[in-house]
Amino acid sequence: MSMFLNDPSPMHDDLQPIFQKHHSSLQRWEHLKKVAIYPNDKHGHLLEWEIMLQYCFPRLDINVSKGINHLLKSPFSVHPKTGRISVPIDLQKVDQFDPFTVPTISSICHELDAISTNEEEKEENKTESDNKHRTRDYKKTSLGPYVKVFEKFLENLDKSRKGELLKKSDLQKDF
Repeated sequence: MSMFLNDPSPMHDDLQPIFQKHHSSLQRWEHLKKVAIYPNDKHGHLLEWEIMLQYCFPRLDINVSKGINHLLKSPFSVHPKTGRISVPIDLQKVDQFDPFTVPTISSICHELDAISTNEEEKEENKTESDNKHRTRDYKKTSLGPYVKVFEKFLENLDKSRKGELLKKSDLQKDF
């Protein structure tokens, strides 16, 4: 079964002209399944998964798993070389996400300095009751939309957890 993946050259030569005709990856995948996975083979579905795992799923290199500075970043941590902030993204808008527009730590510092200067000017003209409704400064920066995405994620996680706890408590009442 994994012989195909270990030495793909014979299959490659047969598939190459057909792949040239098909331009979409879905058409190529369907054709590959017809040619490489035989309907009567009881392990055919395993070969399909093996191909997907081998060629389609993301892989981590050795440095990611052994070096602490290569670990996947938690939300709002700062990349040591670029200074970009690791931000959560809205999966509904993933096609619109541009990683080069992600705020950097220096851009956030400049934004916060500008907000601070602006706030000092406004502070002189405010009364004491106005200060109670002050918005958090980070929400006024380019980091604000990403914070909202993260807060929404946490709210949904909390709702899900509460739902699970309610289900468990209902099950325990039945016993």
